[in-house]
Amino acid sequence: MRTSKAYVGIDVGGTFTDLAMFDSASRQFSTVKVPSSPPLFWPSVIDALDKAGIDSERDATILHGTTVHLNAFLERKGARMALVTTGGFRDVYEMRRGNRPTPYDMHFRYPTPLVARRDIFEVAERVAADGSVLTTPEANEVRALATQLREGEYEAVAICFLHSYRNPANEAAVADLLRAELPGILVAPSHEVCREWREYERTSTAVINAYASPVLKRYLTDLLGALEQKAQSKLFLLQSNGGLMRADEAGDRGILSLLSGPVGGNVAGRALSQVANMPNLICIDMGGTSFEASLVIDGESVVRNEREVGGFPILAPMVDIHTIGAGGGSIAWNDSGALRVGPQSAGARPGPACYGHGGVQPTVTDANIALGRLEDGCAFGDLKLNAGLARDAIANFADNFGLSGDAMAQGILDVINEQMANAIRTITVRRGIDPRSFALVAYGGAGPMHAADIARLLGIDTIVVPRAAGAFSAWGMLQSDLVHDRAETILAPAAELGWAALDARFVAMEAELAATLVEEGVPQDRIVFTRSFDVRYLGQEQGIGVRIDPAVFADEAGRDATLRADFERSYAEIFGHINDDEALEIATVRLRASGQTGLDAQTLIMAESAPEAAGKGPRMAKVRFDGEGRDTQFLPRANMVPGARVPGPCVVEETTCTTIVPPGFSATIDPIGNLILTFEGAAA
Repeated sequence: MRTSKAYVGIDVGGTFTDLAMFDSASRQFSTVKVPSSPPLFWPSVIDALDKAGIDSERDATILHGTTVHLNAFLERKGARMALVTTGGFRDVYEMRRGNRPTPYDMHFRYPTPLVARRDIFEVAERVAADGSVLTTPEANEVRALATQLREGEYEAVAICFLHSYRNPANEAAVADLLRAELPGILVAPSHEVCREWREYERTSTAVINAYASPVLKRYLTDLLGALEQKAQSKLFLLQSNGGLMRADEAGDRGILSLLSGPVGGNVAGRALSQVANMPNLICIDMGGTSFEASLVIDGESVVRNEREVGGFPILAPMVDIHTIGAGGGSIAWNDSGALRVGPQSAGARPGPACYGHGGVQPTVTDANIALGRLEDGCAFGDLKLNAGLARDAIANFADNFGLSGDAMAQGILDVINEQMANAIRTITVRRGIDPRSFALVAYGGAGPMHAADIARLLGIDTIVVPRAAGAFSAWGMLQSDLVHDRAETILAPAAELGWAALDARFVAMEAELAATLVEEGVPQDRIVFTRSFDVRYLGQEQGIGVRIDPAVFADEAGRDATLRADFERSYAEIFGHINDDEALEIATVRLRASGQTGLDAQTLIMAESAPEAAGKGPRMAKVRFDGEGRDTQFLPRANMVPGARVPGPCVVEETTCTTIVPPGFSATIDPIGNLILTFEGAAA
């Protein structure tokens, strides 16, 4: 990857596609923003590359994030699929678990399963809990099953057998037979994406993988085909764990990149944290369709190995990102006399009313331009906003509430800001984390417009708007490394742990993953391994991740004490106490292999930015804040002097986004080019 002349990060959103590029020859950094092209989306990637000057004569390493398969999953537009299970266990998926997430909600309903019971098939096979094979599947039975599946015209088949996390032999044999019998149909066995226990959760993971992967595979096939005509390029896809994988291998394992798009911003936040010496950050990404919130704590991303998406559990490492339908295109609507905003979005077409593409429903962007926070006629790429159309849409909507257009516009912003603040409270306050001890990093096309209002609701006094904030997620992709994760459930008491055998197993996995990374172009000396255990007190349900230094395996005298000390330190931080007399159990062992190929954040921050097109200079205009018109300075970010304080209210303009500095806040540029907003108290 180091030999390429251009490194390109591309983040495809529901409304806009953002590109960030570093030219290794000129040491120059540049950005491009183009409208997304639903429903295919890949043409907007090619459009962005065109505008960035990537052609057939120029080498490029393209690092890509997309939500195309996530959206298909959430919107129930995935593949027509079947599920193959162990005989007698057909109902594992539909029965779920007996817990109720909201026990006092009388109207609570689990989401409808992605696979109907009529599409679930059984195979006579059995593996015991210790991994021994009790019944081997018959080839003739599998071939007969293949005939049924072929006649059912399925696009994908998930396979999840009982205890295949311990021994996948039966599952692999059936998968091989079905692949031979069903060419053109995705066959997705659970052990290829998940080797962890908990039967329902593993089945759910396998089902989502089979449901979403064909959508991703079609998208990547189209994109890779277009790139063959476009550039001498290598395409990598960002995974949900914050690492990269080769695009030509990602299509069959869509579950690993389900959060591909939003994760780029958190990777960028982690890099910024280390360069700017800000260990604790709340990262918020507000685009045209959605709002994502995530954390960086002590300079590291928060990664969870199990989480729910769309109401279904997934066993795969994912950066912990909370998403709601709140973006610049979120539509305001009347809910029996109550004002609601989102989650429905106007998207790229027709878009908000101010786009002039035929949209008539009021959106968040319309409210911003109606209050003067965006200037009439301001341009985003080839798009020019029309304030008159926005005011008309809001005024017509306001009549239903007996309000003025200005009051309704402010109400729309108040509602959406509170929704975004609540999303942040979900990942902070509700988990015992005080958001006031964090800085807020705002990015995306709309994030910097709302950051100050969100910060005020949460009591946060420092906001960071990084360079090229509108393309910050794409910027983060430039710093991502190639990453492969492995996990295996062992369920072994710590006192009986075979450390030598386990060390040998880790060494074998390291050799396997190192070979994969070398094949992908990573030098051997840039491969780093991280070992960890999921540890719990014996009898508990959930474990806590504990990193294990390889040197501990050789320390016969102290390894048990080291494991307990590390576990109980983390346990005490979470629960406030420890259980001295309880034995420990190792539930799952994990290995992460990282090929350190990403660009250095300091290099990107210090890179010379391509000159922006000439825009308007500093000027004054009326902007309404909390119902009052205020004389407000509009100034280009490029004109701000590092270290000089600019009091609010003011509006800071740049190519990829606009930052609102309300009364009571001030703005300055720090030594590495970040725009810092500071809350200084109530406005005079």
